[in-house]
Amino acid sequence: MTGETRDGATGGGASPSRPLAAATRLLQLVAALLLLVMMAVTFVDVIGRYVFNSPLPGAFELTEVLLALVVFVGLPIVTARREHVTVDLLTGRLPGRLRQGLARGALAVTAGVLAVFAWRLALLGRDYSSYGDATVYLGIPLGPVAVVMAVLAGISALVAAVLILRRQP
Repeated sequence: MTGETRDGATGGGASPSRPLAAATRLLQLVAALLLLVMMAVTFVDVIGRYVFNSPLPGAFELTEVLLALVVFVGLPIVTARREHVTVDLLTGRLPGRLRQGLARGALAVTAGVLAVFAWRLALLGRDYSSYGDATVYLGIPLGPVAVVMAVLAGISALVAAVLILRRQP
């Protein structure tokens, strides 16, 4: 860890703003609720399948959509906390300034990739909405789901860009 507090704020210097902490808590709550619904759907589906020989109709589709949303709701949190998966084979032995430069470069790449994801997901959401694409069994509209994912990826890109500007990335 990099000196972070429980709510994801870094402990090295300026304290996090209250709106940022509130936004993080809100996203954590949304992710928890989505996981709870996913767990309930899976539980009901398994019980229905093995006890009553009648699985929950559309459980797979609902789980699929909920899982995608959980991943993208968690993305801004993971980005703000700098908890993306990293491999530190060589950088630990480099001088501090070079390590900081590499960290800033990695954040720039992360921000760029997330911005491209946001852009492509926004286009996909627009296309899905214009075509009326929906899941096969439950008819869950895919356009709004893709747009929500695009917004969350865009927020994550902005968070990564802000982290680049901080004194110690």
